[in-house]
Amino acid sequence: MVAAAATLCACTFVAQPAFADGSDPAGVVRVSGGSALPAGCGLPEGDGYVLNPNTEVQPMVARDPKRPGHLVAVYQQDRWNRYGSNGAVTAVSADNGATWHPSAAQPAFSRCNGGTAANGGDYDVTTDHWVTVTPSGTAVAASFSLSRTGEVTAMLVSRSGDGGEHWDAPVTLQRDDDPEFFNDRPTVTADPYHPGVVYAVWDRVDTQSNGDWVQPVYLAKSTDDGRTWTTKKAYDFPANSGAIGTELVPMADGTLLIGMHQETNTTAATQVIRSTDGGATWSAPTLDVAAPFTVGTKIPDPDNSGDPVRNATLPLLAARPDSKVVNAVWQSQDADGTFHVAYARSTDDGKTWSSPVRVDKTPTGSAAVPAIAVSPAGTVAVTYYDFRKNTSAATLPTDFWAVTCSADCTKPASWRERHIEGSFDARTAPSTSSGRMIGDYTGLVSTGSAFVAVYGVTTGDTANPVDIHSATFYN
Repeated sequence: MVAAAATLCACTFVAQPAFADGSDPAGVVRVSGGSALPAGCGLPEGDGYVLNPNTEVQPMVARDPKRPGHLVAVYQQDRWNRYGSNGAVTAVSADNGATWHPSAAQPAFSRCNGGTAANGGDYDVTTDHWVTVTPSGTAVAASFSLSRTGEVTAMLVSRSGDGGEHWDAPVTLQRDDDPEFFNDRPTVTADPYHPGVVYAVWDRVDTQSNGDWVQPVYLAKSTDDGRTWTTKKAYDFPANSGAIGTELVPMADGTLLIGMHQETNTTAATQVIRSTDGGATWSAPTLDVAAPFTVGTKIPDPDNSGDPVRNATLPLLAARPDSKVVNAVWQSQDADGTFHVAYARSTDDGKTWSSPVRVDKTPTGSAAVPAIAVSPAGTVAVTYYDFRKNTSAATLPTDFWAVTCSADCTKPASWRERHIEGSFDARTAPSTSSGRMIGDYTGLVSTGSAFVAVYGVTTGDTANPVDIHSATFYN
């Protein structure tokens, strides 16, 4: 297949000092800077829709198992205050995140990305991007693409046979034009143990005419490195319940795990389900931890300013390669309303789990948006934002942190914290109906001897309010 979209701007997103003073702490480099989309693309503002130009948010990153040092990242470009962004941008690194450049052509996930009715990308906005790289070195990216009002929703994937430089026309996994249905939040995962096999999972809300709703898990599978796909409903729920934030992780013995945030009208939980027959059937939850909040609950505003931080963070899994060990993190909430990072571990392919423990080291206030990765040697890293340096001023100083653990990770004392970047003012992040959006997730991968995080920060520049940065750190 040919690339779906023409080359966009000639911007260079290469390694630069991350700060105006020229400093480059902790291996931090800039991945993005200003919009990579054609000038003037996208719908006009109005009717309550406000565009945040030159903002990049919510990145994900994947490592190429075939080419050491090769990373592919994807993030939202030019975020709206409501659903999504004008486009998606992919960037590539050939040196484990030391330098980055934009892809030569972007996946056609929206009209601003070159999407048309002919190539399958004819959508107003795009959001919730994910990326994986298969054993052959093929990159596969996923998108939630939709109309601006959300009445049309679709799950798309795009394939890059050259490791993220050029992207084929997107494949539609699911599209609904009936507003009774709402597809949401895809993730895509290459099976490292079965070359050619790639999975995508998401939830599909069905708001029924009788007032009930249900939100089952859908699964699409490719056996030819992302060229063609089959889609089915994988896991259903009773009326007035369902899942959001699904992520599938393959284990070495063929077991498949899906982590998710499950909700009813009155309860919520972090859950993991497992399949031992390639996804044909799924177990009852093996990890099932009650959550005192539902997705969309805002992170408490330390200043009570009425300008809180959005919280739509969802569970994430990281399996140690060639083992039975899998790690889980999710957003927990304390009795005082603050949020923290909960961790649990399984050593038997997800059959049983350790008791959850808090692993962030935030001394006061909330820790938000955890991400997790594990090295081949078993070292676990978790990143998060927090507001420990906040003052009573109008700004909201925010810092980005990492904790690592190489043994006894079910004990909070085994985790060691280091500062990655900050402070920056989260009150200049894009405003959404659920609060300031520093991101619902960030990217984190192991490169073997180190970890590379890809995340959003505000810049203090009103003409370029939010950039994506990359940081390399060691245990």
